[in-house]
Amino acid sequence: MTLSSLFTDDVGPLPLLAIAGAGFLIWYVRYLGENDPGWKGFVANILTVIGVGAYLVVLAVVFSTFIAVIGAFIAVMLFMLPLFALGGSSGVADRPRRGYRCDPYGNDYY
Repeated sequence: MTLSSLFTDDVGPLPLLAIAGAGFLIWYVRYLGENDPGWKGFVANILTVIGVGAYLVVLAVVFSTFIAVIGAFIAVMLFMLPLFALGGSSGVADRPRRGYRCDPYGNDYY
């Protein structure tokens, strides 16, 4: 389910209510952490710290995945460019190599 699919006619109100409810809970926990000096504020501050830590972990995973994908692409390109330059991956393997002739049995020689 994407964000644009939430605003079509065939989707009920539950996904939008869930998003609004989660936003309200996040706001209320932050509000309690800033304004309640009692135990509820203490718990809200702990939840805020845990939430910020989880957010940072998610960001780290997303960025490391992105960096790994870029690294894999660079590695493939670095190994494939010499092969392509040598003709090994250019799709001409069925023809004889340059400077060679083939006999009727497919063996190449000078």
